[in-house]
Amino acid sequence: MNEDLRKVVRLIADPVIFGNFFISLCAASLALETYLILEMPLKFDGLFFFIFFATLALYNFHRLMGVRRIKPEDRGEITGWAAKHQFTLLMLIIIGIGGMGFFFFQLPASVGLIFIPLGAVAVFYEIPLVKHGKRFERLRNLWFSKAFLITLVWSVTTALLPALNAGLYWLDFRIWMVLIERAIFIFILALCFDARDVVFDARDGVKTIPVVYGQEATFRLYRILSGAFVFVSLSHLLLLYWLPWIAAAMLVSIGLTFYAVSKTAPRKSDYYYMYIVDGMMIVQFMLIAAMSLL
Repeated sequence: MNEDLRKVVRLIADPVIFGNFFISLCAASLALETYLILEMPLKFDGLFFFIFFATLALYNFHRLMGVRRIKPEDRGEITGWAAKHQFTLLMLIIIGIGGMGFFFFQLPASVGLIFIPLGAVAVFYEIPLVKHGKRFERLRNLWFSKAFLITLVWSVTTALLPALNAGLYWLDFRIWMVLIERAIFIFILALCFDARDVVFDARDGVKTIPVVYGQEATFRLYRILSGAFVFVSLSHLLLLYWLPWIAAAMLVSIGLTFYAVSKTAPRKSDYYYMYIVDGMMIVQFMLIAAMSLL
């Protein structure tokens, strides 16, 4: 790719990825995927748009906070772009909050209420409001909570809430199978991003699995989690409910995801993580959507 074409591509791609439109679409796509796994039609309803705008607001809020916290000499591709476009980030946060407010009132009360504690976790994740010892810390800085908090919020938002929005009872066994599958899948992706951030997390005293146990143990965990995902998916989609085409889509998805995360050493560019690794969420949705037509 020549330099002029590269500049044009980045001019288009950077706002999409660094402005968090892409990750917002990933989150909304996983919510749609839940409907398909539960054998329901796709619903581009208030929940879909609420999740999109909530992700847009929260991720840009985290990005803006990161710019103010990270020293200029430590900024990479993401924070470097964000530092130059702080007003844009602020406008995207306002747009996200506005979209959340509009679509929130289209949600069932049971779904809307669950977003309140999820939102609190998302805010505490970045802002030092939790007292730990003699000072206040961000939730992400405590213990191994970084990847686990991401997994919790994403799994509940994209698996449990769409099921409740569709009118299913929260104790329905199918919901919990989807929730477990989603949690394993999201944890693999979150762990990969922890591995990406290992140098900065170690310097800041943030304990993550890659920081404490190292790269080799992290890669072994990728294999274990991928195997667990295969086991749960086959149990769910073949043994308990006969959905062979969706099971096939899940197997292809986890195979591609494992390949993507296993190729992250040595550390790749931020584009790889934010397009390829995060993009596995959209890939999984598209595979299941395609197989659902069979």
